[in-house]
Amino acid sequence: MFALPKIRLTLLAAACMVAGATFGAAPVAHATTGPTQFLPASRYKLASAQMAQYKGQYVLKSVAPAAHLRGGAMGIEPNNRGFLAGVGQFYGYDAQGRQSTWTATLYNFHLTKAKVLLFDLLSPAGATVIGRFSGTRATSGDITGQIQLGTGRFAIQWHKISSR
Repeated sequence: MFALPKIRLTLLAAACMVAGATFGAAPVAHATTGPTQFLPASRYKLASAQMAQYKGQYVLKSVAPAAHLRGGAMGIEPNNRGFLAGVGQFYGYDAQGRQSTWTATLYNFHLTKAKVLLFDLLSPAGATVIGRFSGTRATSGDITGQIQLGTGRFAIQWHKISSR
């Protein structure tokens, strides 16, 4: 085994620390094109006060067994164009009982006159509608409603864990 004398090892360690400090302090280059706009403008825009009520992180509290979901989480916030948007992560199983994990882009948030929140579940790239959600917000921030996946509609409850 190759062994460096103690002085060489000390010099090598010092050189690595200087290089790390130099490169670690290097300025970050930013793209000049701005954020990527992979989604078209939302068809709906909520008022700021309404967006604030739904902004946050949620975990799946309960869902109808027929939905084949066992867990999930979602995050919702205003995007850089002022529309409410989010991402959902779902854990489930298929008809044969094999586990599955999938994600969805949450978009086109809007409220009906009856204060029912509606939004689309889009494929991760935003090209295909893979489901829809409708529900009402409790004073605690939790959201109870229905999720449409394929031809089925299933009862679902989300528990709000954060408003960030």
